[in-house]
Amino acid sequence: MWKTSNKLWLITTAPLVIVGLGFIIFGFMTTPEALTDDGYSLKTFYYFMGGAFIVFPVLGALGVYYYYKRINDREMFLINEGIRGEAEILSREQTGTYINEQPQVKFKLLITTPDSAPYEVEHKEIVNLLDMGSIPEGKKVPVVVHPDNPEDILLLM
Repeated sequence: MWKTSNKLWLITTAPLVIVGLGFIIFGFMTTPEALTDDGYSLKTFYYFMGGAFIVFPVLGALGVYYYYKRINDREMFLINEGIRGEAEILSREQTGTYINEQPQVKFKLLITTPDSAPYEVEHKEIVNLLDMGSIPEGKKVPVVVHPDNPEDILLLM
């Protein structure tokens, strides 16, 4: 599960929104005759900058929130509604991609569930570097399979 602290949202978004409010306040305080170096209205510049400093951080925070909410909803659905099974690791190899200094690994798995015949699937997952030695080829790990899409799996390592 992906979890983020509410303080993190506050620490990253609130200062930018405060700067945006400051720009808008400066826009109110600026005389209409004031111009920027290129001859545009300084009042308009402050309003646009203030709006940008408010809108873009809020949209970014909402985008990140909904992205991780979608991931969590998928995981919760698979855990609660998915078909439990077993995956045998046929092969594993690092893809060369690292996220937070943890390697992405491409697994070739043989999935066995009570409802279907065994089938092979390729699955990429970020794996803790220290756990790489504990997932050798041939090992069987628990898995949850989406009831409508057998390619959509969640490894329970």
